[in-house]
Order: sequence, then C-alpha cells, then structure tokens
Amino acid sequence: MHLPFLPVLAILALSHIAAHADTQADTPADAAVDTSQSIHVSSIRNPELKSYRVMTAGLDAFDDHHALAPRAREVRFQLIPGPGAPDNAMQDLSLRIAGNETSIVLSLAADGSFTLPRSAQAEREDADLVTNRKKDAYRWQASVRSDDVPPGMRRLGDLRLQCQVGIAIAKKETPFLLRTLVATKLRTTDWCSAVELKMSTYSDPAIASATLLDGGRRVALQVKNSGTSFLAPLGDTRYADDTLIELVYKDTGAAPPASL
Repeated sequence: MHLPFLPVLAILALSHIAAHADTQADTPADAAVDTSQSIHVSSIRNPELKSYRVMTAGLDAFDDHHALAPRAREVRFQLIPGPGAPDNAMQDLSLRIAGNETSIVLSLAADGSFTLPRSAQAEREDADLVTNRKKDAYRWQASVRSDDVPPGMRRLGDLRLQCQVGIAIAKKETPFLLRTLVATKLRTTDWCSAVELKMSTYSDPAIASATLLDGGRRVALQVKNSGTSFLAPLGDTRYADDTLIELVYKDTGAAPPASL
C-alpha cells in the first residue's frame, strides 16, 4: 500500500528528528527503521533549538514506554550538525535551558549528546533549549541504549523506544488536524508501530552495512546517506525487542566502543 506521506515528512522536519519517513510500505523485512548546546549568546540571532515543554514530552514517553528497553537507564539526546556544517561544528558548542529566571547549563559529551533534567521552573516559564549557534544549525535525535548491548550492535527495542520519544516530541509541535491526518493514513495513533512509517537512525562514524540478526537468519537493512543512517523494522512485530542489529563501520570494518 502506498501512502501520501508528505505530512509526516513535514512533521519530522519541524521536529529536527534525524529521521525520514518513506511513502512506500516495503516488505516487512525491509521496512525501515530508523542532536549540541549553549550558553549566553547575545551575539547570535535566533539561537533557540527547542521548547523545553516540548522536549519534556520525550522524557514522558521514555517513562511510559520503558518496557521496550527495561535495561536502558536514560534517554539521551544528540545534536547533529546540519547539512553544510563545517568540520569544527561541534567545537566550543554549548547548550542551556533559558527562561525568564531559569539558566541551566547542560553538559555536552564529545559526540554532542546530553541528558535533559526535569525542571518545574523551566516548564512554568516555558523556557527554551538555547545553543550558541544560529537557529536550525543542528538536527537532533533521541538515543536509547540498553546496558548489555555489545559494541557494534543496536537493540531493536532501544530503537523502538527512541522512536516513541521522537514522535512524542513531534506530536507536541504538530497541529491537531495534521496529527489526525497522519493517524488516519497510518490507521493507528501509535505511529511507531506502523510499518508504513520509516525512520532512519543516525550513525557516526559512517557504516558500511547494517544486518538484523533473527535467529539463524541475517536480514540486510537499508543503509542511507553515505552510511550515516540505516533503516530498521520498527513496526514489524515478527521481530522481538531483543533482536540485535549488527553494524559494520566503514573505516575499521568493526564497531568502535559505544559512545552514547
């Protein structure tokens, strides 16, 4: 079944999710699955990255759907340089939660990942996540990793929980009529369970291949964007949450230590 999915593309773009929605429902085995921060920036125009209230919807989704990845201790968010960004885009990058009275500096890891704390005051003030870069300079994605997943592997349930976090945030920014349209096209309000919704998972370093390990079967997954993302079958119920995906990296032919 082919679906006119431009609305979903618009939603994901608005949300700066590092993901893509495809319009075609491929065979289930191929169904695809699938962010840098700030300090005082008076010299930077339009530095807002996200509304804090919007982002907390992702924290709520992590709690609500934690059963998908019960051994994951937290959700992290990763900032990813946008198209055309310079090689030093992550250098001296900073991020904070900024409101009328709120100023909470967030610690960024070398890969641009961070955790988002709960703050009742930031919610009351409708604070923003603010970087010391211009607005829209970065994309972001949620990252969920269970403690026992080996290096070079991703767990399908972790990716499903990542999807729930990202879609929860996207829905907060999407008008009601558009949300209704997408739910109608997908025939469900749980967008992440729909085979028709294809979301890509960002990878740095770039990968040469991504292979789903299903018992004795090896199912090749689509690698996109010169190896910087891959598609996994989030909505395919034939694959359990504990199913692993093996990544082979271009430069080494193996996996580096997990960084998120």
